[in-house]
Amino acid sequence: MNLIKKIKSFISENSLINKNDRILVGLSGGPDSIFLLYILHNYFNNQLIIAHINHKLRGIDSDLDEKFIRTISQKLKIPLYVIREDVKKLSTKNKKSIEEVGRDVRFSFFNKILKVENFNKIALGHNLDDNVETILINFIKGSGMKGLIGIPEKRDNIIHPIINIKKEEILKYLEENKIEYRIDKTNFETDYLRNKVRNYLLPIIEKEFNKNFKEKILALSNILKVENRFLDDLVENIKNDILKFEDDFVKIDLKKLQNLHLSLKRRLIRKVINHFNKDLREYPLNHIDKVISLENKKTGKEIELPLNLIAVKDKNNLIIERRDFEIPDFYIEIPDIGSYQEIGMKIELSLVEKISKVKDPFISFFDYDKIELPLKIRKPMFGEKFKPLGLKKEKKIQDFFVDSGIPKSVRWNLPILLDKKDDILWIVGVRISDDYKVTNLTNRVICIKITLEDFRWIKIFKRFL
Repeated sequence: MNLIKKIKSFISENSLINKNDRILVGLSGGPDSIFLLYILHNYFNNQLIIAHINHKLRGIDSDLDEKFIRTISQKLKIPLYVIREDVKKLSTKNKKSIEEVGRDVRFSFFNKILKVENFNKIALGHNLDDNVETILINFIKGSGMKGLIGIPEKRDNIIHPIINIKKEEILKYLEENKIEYRIDKTNFETDYLRNKVRNYLLPIIEKEFNKNFKEKILALSNILKVENRFLDDLVENIKNDILKFEDDFVKIDLKKLQNLHLSLKRRLIRKVINHFNKDLREYPLNHIDKVISLENKKTGKEIELPLNLIAVKDKNNLIIERRDFEIPDFYIEIPDIGSYQEIGMKIELSLVEKISKVKDPFISFFDYDKIELPLKIRKPMFGEKFKPLGLKKEKKIQDFFVDSGIPKSVRWNLPILLDKKDDILWIVGVRISDDYKVTNLTNRVICIKITLEDFRWIKIFKRFL
């Protein structure tokens, strides 16, 4: 099979390019991206646009790359977008690696162009050798199955049309067709792990151990790809039954999670993590296993996770949520019967003849004659005590929170209702005090209804109700 037929067949088999696709080509000026551009331009009828980032990493060479690409754009009559970004400076400022910042800059730029030009796909020039290097690098770093699969043919709107083509095939085609390209001299330096793998590790393995090593690695990758797809499909079929997604947190049904194989548990947790960080590629396995270990911990147990997340166990769920959520301190005084609107909640007090059966956790009834006005609403304080409905003894409020499975991250944000003596009448939405309940001896009944109007309150209670 000749080279062009091989590429066309690969693109067709993997549905990488459709008839109406409008494709942005990420062009560095190196042989791979230049090869990709000419293949798409000569053998496909799709609309193309070129995007180039001058990373300012190689001084005059970076500027010459840009100049070269402008020439290519004019020659092929393909529109060109260029930005110049000091990636090294950004790396220092954001405390990220140059590689990370470079990737962030690239895809931010690419996606802006897609939006402006109404294009739908990004084509990148990664080849077979790049894929082998990536797999080896991921192996060295201790990656899981997805890392050992390597570079996918497509991911979302990103496609790799020449990922099955060897570097030597690319160079041969460019030479035979007298197509110029730029050489990045930093590819031969030893500062980066990829260069060490490319220039030292791979040649040694091929020379000393297995001359067909690349083919063997890719064969393994293809096996893992099939296995991974099967497991991903399983997770996709069960996720809606086990996971409940909200903006700031996700509930994981404990009972259903416990019945799953460890492999599926890990994948479900990864899916939750990706809910908060959609561009995340890898997440440490030890942290995923820590989340799973909460299955066997006490209710209320909480662990901190990377990326500003926490995981909490309540009675029926594992909850993964953002760590940066807190209600500011507040104090409301309620002088008497009536309606009040404060700090994102409506508080209604009314005398009623008797208790009605309601399932709303924000409506409660009390013995009015036992209450000393004015009432107050504030956050709970550590060490406070009250007698929860149904108990004969007082209990420290922190112990009540633990026993009730209230997530640690929300306990001290909950509103509590107190009377003039600072006796706790009601942990709002959770439990009233046994001391103020309505009994057969009650003469006057007060109904207190609280309506949550601020999204912050709603989010607080959604975590455990």
